[in-house]
Amino acid sequence: MKDMIRDVCKRTETPTGQIVVGASVLILGLTHFGYGMGVENMLGGWVGKIAGGVGVLVGSCILVNRFFKVGA
Repeated sequence: MKDMIRDVCKRTETPTGQIVVGASVLILGLTHFGYGMGVENMLGGWVGKIAGGVGVLVGSCILVNRFFKVGA
């Protein structure tokens, strides 16, 4: 289980992963404050779903690493 969590969380540390995380957090923030201009609804809502999923993934990785000392 620890290896799986470590593997998934390490993907956010790659250059591509950092771009995906940054863009997702930006989209989530903009839409939360009403400045998203419909970006989250692009491609039938998939952009918003992906941004939300990345937010959940990164948040989970941070909390798991912090409280369970997985060491990803």
